[in-house]
Amino acid sequence: MKTTLFGLVFLGLTHLISAQNELAMETSTHKIKTYKSSKVAIHNARYLKADRQTTASFAANMKTLQQLAANYNIKKDPVYSKNKSVTYTVHFQSKANTITAIYDYKGLILRSEEHYTDVRIPYQLSVKLAKDYPGWAFYKSTCQLNYDQSEGTTRRYTVQLKKDDLIKTVSLPLTS
Repeated sequence: MKTTLFGLVFLGLTHLISAQNELAMETSTHKIKTYKSSKVAIHNARYLKADRQTTASFAANMKTLQQLAANYNIKKDPVYSKNKSVTYTVHFQSKANTITAIYDYKGLILRSEEHYTDVRIPYQLSVKLAKDYPGWAFYKSTCQLNYDQSEGTTRRYTVQLKKDDLIKTVSLPLTS
């Protein structure tokens, strides 16, 4: 009786094992298409690369707005002139974030002034603030970026700290 019961259990388990193999088969008939991307030269690559070692700390909306400014083609604007002494000031805005960029006649960004609100503070600065101001909470933050073609980029974070009813404003430059 024991061997018969053992044989039935074993037979039942082998039936389940074969069912699992059938469930695990591939049912998709879609073929994956591969595409090759063409090389595209970014006109203002120097602007995008300038002092961007800590780009990972940039929010997606900051990167999107910077990409928009870098890809802007001043030559297609109706006010464009081939006169070499002319510069163009273009203002980009997305919600509370702004970029004011100055382009030359070739379409290269000479200078830009960028202002972002409610941004995440880089880790190294938040650690410094937490040590310098124990018991204070981060309330609001802004980031001011200034790009100059010859000098590079400077970045300054202004953070409002709050403790009970007190608000303190601290301004910190970011050094790489």
